[in-house]
Amino acid sequence: MNRKFYVPILGFLATIWLFGCANEDSNSLDTSEVFIKYYGSESQEETIDLLELSDGFLLLGSRTDVDNTDFYLVRTDSAGNRIWEGIIDNDTIGTTDIPSKMYYDDVNQALYIVGTSSFDRGDDNLEKVQIDHMFLLNLTLSATGFTAVDTLIYRYYDQRNSTDPTYVPGFRGTTGADILEVGGQLLVLGSVEAGSNDPSLTDNSILLMKISTDFQTIEWERVKGFANDDFGRSLLEANGRYYYMGAITTTSGVGNGGVDVLVEEFDFTSGNENNQTEYGSANNDEPFNMIYTNPGIAIAGTTGTGSSQFAFLLRVSSNLGTSQIRELSYPVDESGSRWNTQGADLAQTSSGDFFIIGTVNSFSDAADDPRENEVVLIPTNSIGEVYEGDVQEYGSVQSDAGNAIIRRADGTMIIGATVHFGGSATMMSLMKTNRNGEFFRN
Repeated sequence: MNRKFYVPILGFLATIWLFGCANEDSNSLDTSEVFIKYYGSESQEETIDLLELSDGFLLLGSRTDVDNTDFYLVRTDSAGNRIWEGIIDNDTIGTTDIPSKMYYDDVNQALYIVGTSSFDRGDDNLEKVQIDHMFLLNLTLSATGFTAVDTLIYRYYDQRNSTDPTYVPGFRGTTGADILEVGGQLLVLGSVEAGSNDPSLTDNSILLMKISTDFQTIEWERVKGFANDDFGRSLLEANGRYYYMGAITTTSGVGNGGVDVLVEEFDFTSGNENNQTEYGSANNDEPFNMIYTNPGIAIAGTTGTGSSQFAFLLRVSSNLGTSQIRELSYPVDESGSRWNTQGADLAQTSSGDFFIIGTVNSFSDAADDPRENEVVLIPTNSIGEVYEGDVQEYGSVQSDAGNAIIRRADGTMIIGATVHFGGSATMMSLMKTNRNGEFFRN
């Protein structure tokens, strides 16, 4: 395995823009229960993932500087107050590092992050081009920051019997999507460029691998593609069974063309397929995250194209039986006009209801309503029927997005969002709801 260590640059930002809570237009919310907090700098930050720790929260973001993009990690207390923040990059000139997911092993107090690092390849005689590399990190957390234990910059290749540590023909561009620790080993999901070492080939296949927690040993790898662009999105362990979910591009079949949802159950020991099913409609159906719902699996995503997009909920059985995508339409007036929405993540309540977090993009930035895209929280019953009177939106005067959601043991929820305050200033945000899913909004 071609293994390179890069010491992440640990830095704490000198200037933090913190904003107080926005005011609800109703006085019905208890301000001791809900909050909105912001984290960031003079650069641009985007929320990617969110974890709840025993004493607070951890936000994974993407920070854009003048010349590159880096991983950005923020730790808060249980009230959302920032404790520390830090930047991680692979320390290669001209690189763009974008995170995807993180997993915290509470027993061993290890944080694993997967993402993609793009930089010039150095293994060919062609003109230099940016090539994607999977970027894996193993970190330990402390009261004041984090320490990198292991890092890996990795590209897939077909022949693994070479002892030459340099890049050789046959390497393929590789991206990271999700990571899961199980019994001292890591499951990693991503995508790999199909075809040869030719950078003009852009088709992608799904990459699934099992690797040791120190990144030294790859136990197995599986590549699965359907001759078009196929991308791994999410991993799940459910009662000792293992699944991955991907977005696949089809020319015919379930979705009659376009993007569909693939869910596959696989064997942890071998990586071999146990069962798989495709789900889709006549529209593009792009999935983003899945959760275990006991019983079964629930997936949130976006269906449709262009100016006609809607968040969706897909519920499937543990045995991956047939199921239909539920479009979460939301009429905004008596004429039947509907908000265009995108679904990013979901959480389930103890009663079986769902909350889907995402973005509403139906605002026009008109003079009488300067809003653009807004964070949207869509509550549904167990089969995806929207509780229309309880749908909520929040945002600034420019484009905002809901990215991640956690339902806490007490019934409240934490939302990770990206908020745009004008110019180039986008910031990461935590929004805490009350037990009814209500939060401060403008």
